[in-house]
Amino acid sequence: MVLRFNSPRFALLAFSALFAAIGGTVACGGEEGGLRIGAALPLSGKHANVGGFFRNGYELAVAEANAAGGIEIEGQRQSIELVLYDDKSDASISPSLLERLIAVDGVAALLSGYSTPLVQAQVIVPMRRGVPFMNAGGASQAIFREGNEWVFGALSPVESLASTTLEWLMWEQDHDRLPAPLRVAMVWQNTDHGREYRTGVHTVIERHPDRFTIVLDESFEHLSSDHTSLIVKVRSVESDVFLSDAHEPDFLLQHRAYVEQGLNHVAVSYGARGPERSVREGLGEAVAHLVSAQWWTRDLPYERSRQFVELYEGEHGGPVTEYYPAVAYEAARGLIAAIARAGSTEPAAVRDALMALDLEDSLLPGGRLHFPADSRYQIRNRCVIVQNLPDGGTRIVFPPEAADGPAYLGPGR
Repeated sequence: MVLRFNSPRFALLAFSALFAAIGGTVACGGEEGGLRIGAALPLSGKHANVGGFFRNGYELAVAEANAAGGIEIEGQRQSIELVLYDDKSDASISPSLLERLIAVDGVAALLSGYSTPLVQAQVIVPMRRGVPFMNAGGASQAIFREGNEWVFGALSPVESLASTTLEWLMWEQDHDRLPAPLRVAMVWQNTDHGREYRTGVHTVIERHPDRFTIVLDESFEHLSSDHTSLIVKVRSVESDVFLSDAHEPDFLLQHRAYVEQGLNHVAVSYGARGPERSVREGLGEAVAHLVSAQWWTRDLPYERSRQFVELYEGEHGGPVTEYYPAVAYEAARGLIAAIARAGSTEPAAVRDALMALDLEDSLLPGGRLHFPADSRYQIRNRCVIVQNLPDGGTRIVFPPEAADGPAYLGPGR
C-alpha cells in the first residue's frame, strides 16, 4: 500500500499512526505515475531518531522541488514521489527493501539509509542492479568500492573528521594559543569508521611530526558496555589532547567515564559527537567545551544553509541542531538536480549527470557539492569545527572564514 501526502508536515503527523497499520510504504509529494525515488530508512530500532531526521530532510527536498513545478523528463513536466520503507535499523533486511523499491515500486534512483553498516549492506543492490544511489548516511570509504560507478556520497570521508580537527589545532598553534608539539591520546572504535579516523590522524601527524606526538593509540569495540578501563588508560599517559572516534552510545559512556576520572585536556573531541540536542540533554554541562567535526551546522554563513534552516524549522516547528536532516536534504536535492540535468530516468544518463554534478550553492561546508574524479564519487569537502558552549549553544571555531568566535581551550594536564 502506498500513501501520498501533499505536505511533508501532514506526512510527519500521520506517519506514526498509519505506519504500523500499513506495515509498508509511505510516498509523498506527487501524483501516481510521477517520477519515483526511494529509500530504506531506520524509522524504528536503534537508529530511529536519526532515521526520522533523514526522512524529514528527504521529504523537504522533494516538497521544495515539487513546489517549483517538479522536473522535466523527456519533454514532460513530472512531480516527484518519495517512497520510503522502514528497515528497522536491521542491515540484514535493508537490501531486500531496496530490491523491492526497484522491482515493485519502479524507482528511478535511490537514497541511502543511515549508519555505515546499514549503508554498506545497501550499496550491494544499486551496484548489482545498475541504479543510481545517493548516500547521505555513511562516510566510510569502504562504501565506495573499486570500480563503483553507481554510488555517490554527500558526506566527506571519515578521515576528514580527523584531518580537519588537526588542521584546527595547528591553526591554534600558529596563533600561539597552543604549544607544539601537542601530546595526543587517541582511541577509536574497531570498525571501518574508526580505522579510517585513525588513518586520518596518522596521515596528518606524519606530515607534521613537529606539531604532534601520539602517546596513546588504542582501539575499543563498538557498543562496549563499559569504557572505564579505556579512559583509565587515557588518564595514565601525559597528554594534551584527547581524540576519540565514537558513535553516540559509546560516546555517552566514554565521556561519563572521562568526567568521573577528572580529566581535563586542552581539547577534547569525539569525532562528530557532541552538539546533538539528545546528547546535551543527557549530559548537560558535562559536554560544555567539547569540539566536534561536523558535516554541517546551522550557523554556516551560506544563503542555502540559512534557507534550509528557515524551511525546516517552519515545517517542523523546532530548532534543527543535528547535521542529519541537512545532509539528507542536500543529498536528495543533488539527486533531483542530476535527474533534471539528465532529462531522463535512464539509469546511465542519471549516473553520468551525477558524475558531472556541481552544486555551487550547497549548504555543505565549502559551499559546493561535487564529486572529484579521483574520489570514487565521494565529496572531499573539509568539515567545520564546532564547540559546545556552557549555555547549551554551539559556536563555529574553524575554518576562520566561517568562525563566529574563538575556541575555549582547557587547562590541560
